[in-house]
Amino acid sequence: MTQRTDRTQIRRGLYIYKQPLQSKYYFTRIFVGNKKYICRSTNETSKIEARKRAEELYDSLKEKNKVGVSETNSFKFYSNKLIESEMQLSKTKRHKRFGKDTEKYITRKDYGLNAIFGDMDISKITTFDIRDYLEKLDKKNKKPLTHSTKSKYLNCIKKIMRVGYEYGKLKSIPLMPKLDSKNKDNPRPSFNEDEYKKLLKVTRDEIEKGAMVKRYNGGGIKLTMEHYYFIVFMVHTFMRPVESEIYNVKHKDIKVIKEDPARLEIQVIGKTGYRPISSLSYAVEFYEKVSKLHKGYKKDDYVFFPYYQNRTTAVRTFNRVFNYILKKGNLEFDHFGTKRTSYSLRHYSLQTRLRLSKGKVNIYWLAKNAGTSVDQLERFYLKNIELNDEIVKNLQSFG
Repeated sequence: MTQRTDRTQIRRGLYIYKQPLQSKYYFTRIFVGNKKYICRSTNETSKIEARKRAEELYDSLKEKNKVGVSETNSFKFYSNKLIESEMQLSKTKRHKRFGKDTEKYITRKDYGLNAIFGDMDISKITTFDIRDYLEKLDKKNKKPLTHSTKSKYLNCIKKIMRVGYEYGKLKSIPLMPKLDSKNKDNPRPSFNEDEYKKLLKVTRDEIEKGAMVKRYNGGGIKLTMEHYYFIVFMVHTFMRPVESEIYNVKHKDIKVIKEDPARLEIQVIGKTGYRPISSLSYAVEFYEKVSKLHKGYKKDDYVFFPYYQNRTTAVRTFNRVFNYILKKGNLEFDHFGTKRTSYSLRHYSLQTRLRLSKGKVNIYWLAKNAGTSVDQLERFYLKNIELNDEIVKNLQSFG
């Protein structure tokens, strides 16, 4: 049983208390009748502020008639319907991890959507309530949430509201609050041409040395040409370095096209659902190379690191190797001081495709092939793209 301490009654049916093993924040317990209580995090560490927040929650319950709200009118009812729907899709049309983020945003104990809105009448939730929720999330963290994270929360709320609307519980979906542009995400770290060449050289050098990377649980990971092929393959396919994309690709998902332009056609069920990918020509050579490493492979075998049936292990192992390579090459941070990750390869890939095309590549098709949007490309991938001769010449052309 969860230990409760510092229990204080504010008024009849309204208490605050702490659960030190679960959270640093005070919780409030509100009696709503019929032998039922609502327990919520106040998101406050100060007892004085926690009392104020508990009073506000109590008053809010009264205003919104949350006391006595039937289950089928509650926000929680429709948020759970959304989770069920997305989990079902993950078994058929989407990757098995589809819906996990939605479930995470909804079910977090202290500040998940159900913890705050769960017992509220879904039809009574307003734009103000949603904005107030985002502000409290900011206060809870040491620094404000990023624009991207807030957008994900808002998208989740909007999807839940849409479920309620489809069930006839809402006449309209409340407007989502406009996010402050000052809190937009910083562009993600990439490599310039010289840094990418250095990355490849360091990788080859460490492989030749027979370098071993320490594991968290002891032992070591030997650097091999498969790690090198993986890096180059990712750059020439635009795939995300996540369990649902590049790590999930099997031989049966790849079709080799030899005609001009030579390419791989890859079927992916990733972050954005199903999409076909057309690779750059260079990816064909590296697919054939990695295939030779695993002679006698079957169509159902993973293309990279097939000896890790647990794909989470495959992800963690490569990331550990990649961080080792970055450190050896003094490439851990970009010139803005932002730490690089394996995602930086994808960003380099998209930036390089735009640069080398001399501005001729169709940015819509580039985004679609990479499973993103033009807006995302501009906000995250291309904002810090470095000037080079191709860009300068393109800017000077009037053709």
